[in-house]
Amino acid sequence: MKENGVRVLNILGRDYSIKAPASEERVLQQAAALLNERLDDNQQRFPGAGIHELLVLTALNLCVPLLRQDEQLREVQERLAASVERINRQLQG
Repeated sequence: MKENGVRVLNILGRDYSIKAPASEERVLQQAAALLNERLDDNQQRFPGAGIHELLVLTALNLCVPLLRQDEQLREVQERLAASVERINRQLQG
């Protein structure tokens, strides 16, 4: 997979050269494996879909949980900040 900082990822049977540090190799391989897995799932669910449609559907299916996680993280951060503020007020008062 590596040569001079270039990582080769196989997605849908096609090799893609990605310039990335060696420290990213494992996560890039995992991302490519996840993408291929989801593409295969969608290809079975939507057998008439072309590659472009499969890529769009898969990207959307991967983005939705990410956006939900971002929202949950924001909510947790807000609750944590409110708790810290309450604790600070109690310590000062």
